[in-house]
Amino acid sequence: MGYISKKQREEIKQKFDGLCAYSGTPLEDDWQVDHVKPLVRNWFDGTLVFPDAHCKENLIPCQKIINHYKGSLDLETFRNWYLGGLHERMDKPKKPRTEKSKRKKEYLQKVASYFGITPTKPFHGTFYFESVGK
Repeated sequence: MGYISKKQREEIKQKFDGLCAYSGTPLEDDWQVDHVKPLVRNWFDGTLVFPDAHCKENLIPCQKIINHYKGSLDLETFRNWYLGGLHERMDKPKKPRTEKSKRKKEYLQKVASYFGITPTKPFHGTFYFESVGK
């Protein structure tokens, strides 16, 4: 599977009835297709580390910012490290002084909002696609 056509994108979107497979929130207009098992390429020749990762079963719809935040992480690292500790990171610094720090804080708060994470409420540990069994 190479290029994803408009028809295939629509099929992927409908896998979860127009909801983000990670957060369960309605997909925004700029939603993206994500690989649950990431596409990772060898730096020396560009070949895929996991050639089976680019298949229909591995593709899910997600919010653009969530896809960006996940990057090329595997699912457990994303769940446990990035989302598991997000509630601790999102409140730092308390008073950002630079524009870069302000943007980073806003970015983390937006990601957190999709999962209902607050500084006092950590990620519950289950992605939407796991809770609906698809």
